[in-house]
Amino acid sequence: RAKLDDFLAMIESAASYVVRNGPVTGEDRWEEDAGYSPFTLAVEIAALLAAADMLDACGKNEPANYLRETADCWNDQIERWTYVTGTATCKVAGVAGYYVRIAPPDSADAGSPKDGYVPIKNRPPGYTERPAEEIVSPDALALVRFGLRAADDPRIVDTAKVIDAQLRCELPLGPLWYRYNSDGYGEH
Repeated sequence: RAKLDDFLAMIESAASYVVRNGPVTGEDRWEEDAGYSPFTLAVEIAALLAAADMLDACGKNEPANYLRETADCWNDQIERWTYVTGTATCKVAGVAGYYVRIAPPDSADAGSPKDGYVPIKNRPPGYTERPAEEIVSPDALALVRFGLRAADDPRIVDTAKVIDAQLRCELPLGPLWYRYNSDGYGEH
């Protein structure tokens, strides 16, 4: 506990920043888009829970409980913010739904990421706005990595099918997966 006390102010400051500025991010992990990203949500929620455990260990139970409640609230909203069903992609892949790469920052009020567009900043003019429901990424797998969803959760399994269908590329030495569909970086 003595070592933890040395870092307590930093932990409280970091957790406070996440609560004040989340759950929507101003810039995703690829430094391209603002919005609701499954990857960023997973990191934020896991960070709040870790901070809560550390605050508890220092006897700060009330703020720890607040961080857990915030993390639980955000976790409960992940599907509303980032999961789509009934799209053309669902039909082609034969799945019920999937997590999108990122939903626009104003989609919390829209009720579904199907209602918004995502700018793809590394594309030529005329091809920079795409419906959020059309863009997928392996980033949703962070929900499993950070313990927020089970690997056998049907939503994760369906998302993995869509990721493989849209992003997997076979090469002589084995497969690779693109960051997301319509990505403008790299060799084309």
